[in-house]
Amino acid sequence: MADRGGSVVVGMDIGGTSIKMGVVTEGGKALATSKVRTGTLDNEEAFAEVRDAVLALVSDAGLAPEAVAALGVDVPGVVLEDGTLAMAPNITLDLNGLLACLGSAFPTARIAALNDANAAALGEAWLGSGDASGSTVMVTLGTGVGAGVVIGGRVIAGAHGAAGEIGHINVEPSETEACNCGCHGCLEQYASARGLIRLYREECEKDGAEPVEIAHTTDALAVFEAARGGNAQARRACERVGHYLGRALAAVAVVVDPDAFVIGGGMSGGWDTLGEACVERYREVAIVSCKDTPIRPASLGNDAGFLGAARQAILAL
Repeated sequence: MADRGGSVVVGMDIGGTSIKMGVVTEGGKALATSKVRTGTLDNEEAFAEVRDAVLALVSDAGLAPEAVAALGVDVPGVVLEDGTLAMAPNITLDLNGLLACLGSAFPTARIAALNDANAAALGEAWLGSGDASGSTVMVTLGTGVGAGVVIGGRVIAGAHGAAGEIGHINVEPSETEACNCGCHGCLEQYASARGLIRLYREECEKDGAEPVEIAHTTDALAVFEAARGGNAQARRACERVGHYLGRALAAVAVVVDPDAFVIGGGMSGGWDTLGEACVERYREVAIVSCKDTPIRPASLGNDAGFLGAARQAILAL
């Protein structure tokens, strides 16, 4: 890391329900980590809560704010190269206001913002299941669906910040319900946590079966557990998610042709219920030269995002 008055960076992964953050060295060692709940991030009180949590984290690592050379912040939305948040359909966020508040607490640090899926991809390519020297497409399945494209150790954001927004690939042209983006038939409508629950309820209705108890609108775990327990409707719903995902990955393959696909995010915890269907459908529809591209689960878990954000901060120095 260049000598810019600091020896560490802070990586922050802003999700729909929480912010995971860590103080990270240039070599990828996390000196301290923490997690705080995410509310609406569009007012000074909310910004101050996040700022104070970061300051406490840095203190827990035994460091002063001046020791932080840069902060990397990832968010669930389209982030342009200049750090502007162009679209964030799944979260209420004033990114400029938040970054300004963080900048006031860390005046000597550079601040870099990026999309959350891009951050996870960068983290997995750097320290996890990806290919640090080659190319990796990291797909994040959670509240939404996104992907990050990493080539030669750097994220490819695209001219409009939309590279990797595979959650909005059309996989079902006949869909009548609208996605959060306004379009119809997007992958996110099926392969997100809400999408899985929707498919499961459709399968239950088709069979006249009573659904298992689902605690909230993103309680994918309940469906995964039902599938593991042999529930026929849950198993079919998981397989449908896998089929939609496999079809989308085949479309991505002919554009990027990565060394590997890595599947992460909260929904990847159900890979054992949907992975086989995903790989099977991918092999069926991918072109011959891409059929053998490995599709494997992520290895960094929920740490991928903040580690990737930290890596982006390092690259900004």
